[in-house]
Amino acid sequence: MLRVWRPSGQELAPESAEEFQDVAALKEHLREVYGFPLSLQQLMHEGKLLEDCAELDAPMDLQLVLLTISGLSPGDKTARFAEAELADSARQNCENVTRYLLEAGVGADRRDDDGKTFLMLASKHGGLEVTRLLLEAGAAKDLEDDGGHTALMFASWCGHREVVRALLEAGADKNHMDNQCQTALMFASISGHAKVTRLLLQARAETYCQDIFGMTALMQASACGHLEIARLLLEARAAMNFTAEDGRTAVMLASEHGHLEVARLLEADV
Repeated sequence: MLRVWRPSGQELAPESAEEFQDVAALKEHLREVYGFPLSLQQLMHEGKLLEDCAELDAPMDLQLVLLTISGLSPGDKTARFAEAELADSARQNCENVTRYLLEAGVGADRRDDDGKTFLMLASKHGGLEVTRLLLEAGAAKDLEDDGGHTALMFASWCGHREVVRALLEAGADKNHMDNQCQTALMFASISGHAKVTRLLLQARAETYCQDIFGMTALMQASACGHLEIARLLLEARAAMNFTAEDGRTAVMLASEHGHLEVARLLEADV
């Protein structure tokens, strides 16, 4: 059997050596079961560091050490590995892995290779638990990617209502505009997420914002045929007298795209 100990003296559940080809396989198991990040794990045997390729022969007493990132330069190999692992953890909503990485000193506002923060990644993929951990760690709520998109925009676009709620409760800017002057409400309206739209409207998101083409959330919902969202926007007193750059109104957009129910709803509200 393999016995793995923490420096605190805590013994983890004994493992059968036959289940693991090498140290790397055991580390993967410890990550899956306990959430110990691969980037932070070091396994020691009789005071010597074991390489990932080292074979495991039972019985063995191993000591697990978790590295800290605090004080390392951003270019350090271990720091880069830890940041990449936190990005993956944010995408997959791995709560324990994220917690250990943040506690080890990985910056909550670092970005992946595409320029997205961990909070953006968690929000885009619906990771509520990781979103909360990042917010508790002080992650900036309104940072932008290269397109001007924020975490709230990603959550709204993808329809993750509880993530949207958590971001709003944390004070995220509900009226922030991206590089094309689109807002979170517009993203929810375009993608047809009525529950998210309702939540944003309850938070007093502005309905009169126009993107670079002059489109409002109501126009976008109308053009896409999202009847329930159009109704929600009208109930929130979204103005119908706005025109896009090409002169079209919400009613015209609904009619031209064949969304007759939406067109009738809009005409009845005139």
